[in-house]
Amino acid sequence: MTLTLFSFLTSLIWVSIFAIIIKLLSGQMFLLRSFSIYPLIFLICLCLIRFFLPTELFYTQVIRSKNLLPALQRVLDYPFINLSDISVTIKVFDILIFIGSGVALYKFCRKINEYRRFYNILCILPTSEDQRMKSILTKIQNLTGLKKEMKIIIHKSIKTPAIVGFHSPIIILPDLVFTDDELFGILLHECQHYCQGHAIIKCVCDIMQTVFWWNPFFKHFNSEVEHTLEMHSDEKVSYYLSKQQQHSYLNAIIKVIQNHKEGQKKSILTCCLVEEVEGNRLKQRFKMLLESNYSKINKQRSKLFIPIIFVLLILSYTFVIQPYSDPNIQDYGMNTYISVNDYLVKTDSGYNLYNDKGELIANILVIDDKLKHLKIINEEDSP
Repeated sequence: MTLTLFSFLTSLIWVSIFAIIIKLLSGQMFLLRSFSIYPLIFLICLCLIRFFLPTELFYTQVIRSKNLLPALQRVLDYPFINLSDISVTIKVFDILIFIGSGVALYKFCRKINEYRRFYNILCILPTSEDQRMKSILTKIQNLTGLKKEMKIIIHKSIKTPAIVGFHSPIIILPDLVFTDDELFGILLHECQHYCQGHAIIKCVCDIMQTVFWWNPFFKHFNSEVEHTLEMHSDEKVSYYLSKQQQHSYLNAIIKVIQNHKEGQKKSILTCCLVEEVEGNRLKQRFKMLLESNYSKINKQRSKLFIPIIFVLLILSYTFVIQPYSDPNIQDYGMNTYISVNDYLVKTDSGYNLYNDKGELIANILVIDDKLKHLKIINEEDSP
């Protein structure tokens, strides 16, 4: 396995392609009704694998770009600052890496500090003593086999139910009046986020979006992932709810939407009941539940996507794009003087360079400017 700048760039291309596919497929009701949410989950995993393994494998083929990449390489290699006195050269590429890394590090540190402040505030808030909620949560834990102790916090500044934390999860709820069935659906939804490891997936995808803040294809990547995770949790919830309880669950979502202020800032690393107030995504969630689409899905059909995802993964490593440029004299592996009496012999694979004594000096692909003055003869006419 080889890691190079160009294997990383090729990986970025593929991750961007997968992100676009996720965006296109997430709006397709036919896919959701027929195969559930798992194809999108598989694609998210594919993005993560390709992001963390941007290497060349044993079967990777090199595709050489003769125009675009060489021109881009010349721009990136341009000496922006040249301090000859101390033998230091700062290229355009170095400047871009410094800016890109600096902005990503700043965004990452800001998000971590925001999360820590938010979580620390939650830790000092009092736990709800509502016995009804405790009873419903205990029922859910017994039903799902979840043995993790969870803290429930109710506060008027909270606009949507959510679950926060990796090791010690905290469920936060808005100060609204919910029926027993509505609370059962809400708490079950948040518990499923924890059971399925959605907070970890969201965290890793958030890191990806932070690193590639400059890539337009990652602008909405997190929101697509969030929507996918919400539907995945809805699907898990639907298995435990009766038809009447599902309607109560949707009614609870409507109450949250009415309480949700437009433009309300969400805390990072939280899995919320309502990620977006408006748009087709909420309609999609409602249709999947109201039409009982989750109960009609044959789980075996989702497994059909596993070989497709595997083929896409293998395909993404089949090539790496690198710039092609004419080699200079140093690339021939020699520092000897080229005499005017030396000559080139044209072969099927390029040229052979001989000295005036008929001794082979080097095999080359193309003729450099420093060799254009030499005589060229055909292979069948060579002595």
